[in-house]
Amino acid sequence: MPVFSKHRLPRDAGDSRRGAALDPAQSRPLTDLRVAATGVRKTYKSGDREIRALKGIDLHVAKGEFLGVLGPNGAGKTTLIECLEGIRSPDDGDVRILGADAADAREMKAVRGRMGIALQHSTLPPRLTARELLGLQARLYASDVRVDRMIDLVGIGDKADQRIEHLSGGQQQRVAVAMALMGDPELLFLDEPTSQLDPHARLALWEVLYAQRDRREASVIITTHQMEEAQRICDRVVIVDQGRIIAEGRPKDLLRQHFTARSMTFLLPMAATLDLRALNARSAPAGNGLKRVTLRTERPSATLVELGQTFGDQLSDLSVEDPTLEELFVKLTGTPLEGEAA
Repeated sequence: MPVFSKHRLPRDAGDSRRGAALDPAQSRPLTDLRVAATGVRKTYKSGDREIRALKGIDLHVAKGEFLGVLGPNGAGKTTLIECLEGIRSPDDGDVRILGADAADAREMKAVRGRMGIALQHSTLPPRLTARELLGLQARLYASDVRVDRMIDLVGIGDKADQRIEHLSGGQQQRVAVAMALMGDPELLFLDEPTSQLDPHARLALWEVLYAQRDRREASVIITTHQMEEAQRICDRVVIVDQGRIIAEGRPKDLLRQHFTARSMTFLLPMAATLDLRALNARSAPAGNGLKRVTLRTERPSATLVELGQTFGDQLSDLSVEDPTLEELFVKLTGTPLEGEAA
């Protein structure tokens, strides 16, 4: 797997140089938007029932923005993304993609070559090699991107001449992403792009995508269940539930808005007396005569001083953690994370 030294991943995209340069998409003029969706609604029929998959979605995506679309299974994410990709028509509302009206086939044909789409479960021709597939994709897009360069970028050089059917799930995923990039797109849709990748491959993939953003002001729309990754990578996230956007913003801003307390964990001797109810804390045996105590506090510095004064050197292994996007997801949706995308 190649190492990309020029495009280091930020610790938190919301605090990065790239992230800081992005105003909220809604404040951008339309000429600065890659996607603009207004009042999008979609209803399906299932027997005698009507399922309202989307209930009036407004969503804008700016040039150069990494947007994470999150939500539990059945929340409407897939339907929303298909509308934003222009492959499904909403019953009501307006979607514009790279300036084109998604309802106008002629306008969409003119911008398709500026888009790239990689699905989580892409069905790649099993008897072709990765090199052959990328060559076909390059000719389809009349792309100037060299096949060999793309093979190196996504780290499949040693597998490029093997048939797709002989590649692992993670290797096939990299091929799908490479195909999405072959047209040198300004707008990328990636469905669970790193779900089958090891940590090094994940890092390399994000390096490639950041390079595409730096060079083409490419916007990337990601659906993922990898909350830690979304928190670190995405400039902005939206959480979809029951057909509506229930939260939208920079990860750090959303966490600050919804959580005022921080989590504190430490060890104490089993014999140490602690009023768990007063501290809104819980404890569990940690072995070696110790118990692990976890509490939430809105004043971590003051709480730490108080604990130190009370327990002195009995207190050990203390850590203070910020709330996470996963905690926010569960708090807002009431749904634990699933392993598969919806």
